[in-house]
Amino acid sequence: MIEPGRAATLTRTVTAADLASAYAQAEGERYPDVLSTPALLALIERACADAMRDAVGAAQLSVGVTTHLNHLAPTPLGADVSATATFRGIEGALYWFDVVAADAGGPVGTASHARAIVERAAIEARAAKRRAL
Repeated sequence: MIEPGRAATLTRTVTAADLASAYAQAEGERYPDVLSTPALLALIERACADAMRDAVGAAQLSVGVTTHLNHLAPTPLGADVSATATFRGIEGALYWFDVVAADAGGPVGTASHARAIVERAAIEARAAKRRAL
């Protein structure tokens, strides 16, 4: 069990693979050379997962269920960006977190994120069934 207020911070340096421009695939599709929202979300999820690590058993995983994300400012290539996830509490089976992401220039994002604890074998079996469809 984890207590409300528990926090975890993860920091990473923005790489070319993290840029919004890396997602352009179709002709004429263009995005800026700044931290993409998907990369920001991944950092947020990892910070939340880290904060609840002690609540997850050896045969279990935590998985993201829902996120409300505000991407507030651009972070350039090569900059460090951090996400601090603070555990808010449990509602039903969901572990809720408030997250603030920032770079040297200040806040770049805020999020409310919920995770659930699942049995690894069960979720992988469900995915295998979907693959067979």
